[in-house]
Amino acid sequence: MREKYGLEITSFVLENVSVPPEVEQAIDKRSSMGVIGNLNDYVKYQMGLALGQGGEAGAAATMPAQMAMGFGMAQEMVRGLQGGATAAAAPAASTPPATAAAGLDVLTPEQAAQLLGVSVEDVMVSISAGDLKARKIGSAWRIAKSALEEFLRG
Repeated sequence: MREKYGLEITSFVLENVSVPPEVEQAIDKRSSMGVIGNLNDYVKYQMGLALGQGGEAGAAATMPAQMAMGFGMAQEMVRGLQGGATAAAAPAASTPPATAAAGLDVLTPEQAAQLLGVSVEDVMVSISAGDLKARKIGSAWRIAKSALEEFLRG
């Protein structure tokens, strides 16, 4: 360049490179995805952003959660309507009997209701009224078999 124009550039400083807004957004998303690591986490990240924004994006992000809740409720309703041995066997299979370390047999309210042939709500009402002795451990209730037998004796 010196020979042609008679100028010599001794240093060159680039202060700013502007890109269109679309390219800037793509770069931001790509850097966010690079920080997150994998596509599954990136999708969760995008859903979380959409939930925070509300509007159509928020509604689209909450749709799968609402569908899952609806399916879960439908399954519980079907179980309740099946009745008989099928409904009685399902809770017993999914909830193993709770046993304390000292060999004391304890039951959950669901298991007590199953043994008595009543609803869980009826068991909880009896516990709340003080008729059936039970202990609350954290957020879970436990009923000793001896307390259930005492309750049945009146």
